[in-house]
Amino acid sequence: MNWGLKIVFGLGAFIIFIVSAGIYMVTKNTDTLEDEDYYERSLSYDEVYRRKQNLLDNNARPTVSVKNDTLYITFSQPRNRGELIFKRPSDNTLDMALPFVTESPHYKLPVGSFTRGSWRLEISWQQGGTPYTSDHNLYF
Repeated sequence: MNWGLKIVFGLGAFIIFIVSAGIYMVTKNTDTLEDEDYYERSLSYDEVYRRKQNLLDNNARPTVSVKNDTLYITFSQPRNRGELIFKRPSDNTLDMALPFVTESPHYKLPVGSFTRGSWRLEISWQQGGTPYTSDHNLYF
């Protein structure tokens, strides 16, 4: 076997490797977006912007802390109704949304059953008829 034949076999093996890697990447859905419905959400971003601007205008950003496997949220005023959206950056199958209602400015949620690690918490709520949205990064 001469060098020319070895080069042809080497290039052929390399081309087969590149084509199979390309087919694998196309068929395997590893490029998941954080939000599946990102296009629909972008169309309604004016509402999200208004909610975040209300948060700044009214100085209503809640304080969020985690102590002893319990999530503590303190709002600026009592009587809040909304939704807690937990997003796991490393695994979107763990994402969840939990509704909540409070009569006091304090809210507690046990998080001992949650997978340990980094979470992104989006709090979307209404307080006295005014809608708000707040984002927080958590680690527990």
